[in-house]
This record gives sequence, C-alpha cells and structure tokens, in this order.
Amino acid sequence: MDRVQEFRRHLAAEKGSSPRTVSAYGRDLDDFVVDARAAGHLPEAPDDADWRRLFAERPALRDHLAQMRRRGRSKSTIARHLAAIRGFARYLHLDGVLPALPPALSGGRTAAGRERRLPRDLTEELVEALLALPDATTPRGRRDRAILESVYGLGLRLAEVVGLDLGDLDLPGERVRVRGKGDKERLQPLLGATRTALLQHLEGCLDGEGLLALRDGTLRGTDRSRPVFVARHGRRIAHRTVQAMVARHAGELAGLRGVSPHTLRHSFATHLLDGGAGIRVVQELLGHEHLATTQIYTHLSRARLREEFRKAHPRSE
Repeated sequence: MDRVQEFRRHLAAEKGSSPRTVSAYGRDLDDFVVDARAAGHLPEAPDDADWRRLFAERPALRDHLAQMRRRGRSKSTIARHLAAIRGFARYLHLDGVLPALPPALSGGRTAAGRERRLPRDLTEELVEALLALPDATTPRGRRDRAILESVYGLGLRLAEVVGLDLGDLDLPGERVRVRGKGDKERLQPLLGATRTALLQHLEGCLDGEGLLALRDGTLRGTDRSRPVFVARHGRRIAHRTVQAMVARHAGELAGLRGVSPHTLRHSFATHLLDGGAGIRVVQELLGHEHLATTQIYTHLSRARLREEFRKAHPRSE
C-alpha cells in the first residue's frame, strides 16, 4: 500500500474522519501527486526518500498552487487542498518519514487566504412562514414539515436529518441522538414544535403498538434502526429529495432562491445567538469540534447589530 493510501486508512481508522472527508482529501492529494509528477518532482512509484525530497523542496507545493490558480479554483478549494497536504505531511512526520514539518505547511493558516464568507440566514419571520408551507393534512406534507422543523429546530446537517433512526428519538427524555461528522454523537433537546411535528409525522407511519413503544421509549430490535424519514417503498429518504423539497417550498415563499437545508442550520445558529445563547452552547448544539468554526456566526450577529444600530440611533450616520 502506498503512502497516500496509508494516509486515507489513517484518516478513517485512527482519526475517525467521515467518508466524505476521506474521499475529498484523497482526491486533493491525488491532484497534488499528478502535478508533482508532471513537473518532475516525484517519480511514478515514490519511496520514503522521494517524499522527503518532495517536501524539502518548496517548488513542488508552489507549482501545485500555481496550477490550481490557473485552473480557476476558488480560494476555499485551494485552502482545502492545503489542509489535505498539511495533514498528509503531518502523518509522514509522525510516521518518521519526514524529520520535521515543512515550514510552508507548519502554520495554522496558509497564504491561500481562505475566503471567510458569512453564511446566509433567513429572518425568524421567513423561517416561520417556510415551516408553515407544507400541507399538514397529507402524509407527505407532515413528513416535509417534520424535516423542516428538525433541520431548523435542532440545527441538523443534511446527512444528520436523513440518517435519523427511530431508535435515536428519546421521547420520554425529550432528546434525540444525532450522529455527526466522523460518527461523533451528540444529544439534542427535543422540545416544542419540533417534537410535535415529528410525532404528527410518525403517527401516520407507525401502527398503534409501534407508536406506543416510541412514546414509552421501549422500541426494541429492528424497529430501532428504521429510518424516521422515508421515501417511496419505505426506503430512507435521499439527500437530494430533501434538498429539492426545501428549495421548492422556499421558491413558493416569495420566490426565494438558493435556500437549502444548510440555510436553515445557519438560521438556527444565528437566531440562538440573537436570542442570547452563549457561543459554547451553540457550538455544542451544532456539533462543531472547534470553537473557531462557530465564531463565524457571531460575525453575522454583529453585522445585524450594527445594522439595527444604524437604523435606530440618531448619531449613527
């Protein structure tokens, strides 16, 4: 197994990275290797000495970044490539292949200048209107409303809401288990409108005995692994189905464009901060490993605070 393949296995088995991260980093490293070979920095079958030479010479990394810029890659894509290469170099260092991390890759930030775009969010009024759009008199409408309520009410990622099983719902304890990135689990409070919407949806999906067991927290066996949200033929709902549903309802609401499940997750975080929630609480609810990932939402709230100040204060202009 070559070093890149070993690194992929290391990410999955030892770092607990999600399959999506392993795949993305693997593709990024493949691009780096292709460019390094084309520029004569790396042979077809490199050994450890070849990797040491590659990272000892700055031109290999510089040439790769130049190629990406010529291809029109965004700053955020280049930053992700650098993160993959840095992680690979760190792995080689820990494995004794590199005597030290290359200076160009040892810092937390790189010269790529990753774009820090504020996430888009909806006002509370728009979210309320969006959640009310699905027709709650039909099974599909109740399902759609429960999905929207779960994404916004719990701050779930798309993969997290799709991956919910009946066994994840603890109705007596008023909480739900969420499996996030890298299979890391967190418990979210299951209260209010979100709990009500989920129950209304599941009342039409479960028989009396199953619904009673769900309410009592006594589900057993295979019932616990049944998906909360299903499509036709009882199969787990697909990611693209949820994305299309959110976009469709948003389009019906004053012609909104570009609204996705992630928009509702952003709105969840921003509305919590606007309501006075502490950033550590929001970090925990979002399932962010690092506080810095959550802090972008404080920038969004500050921007809103400045706008309200500008509108309301007589000395703001």
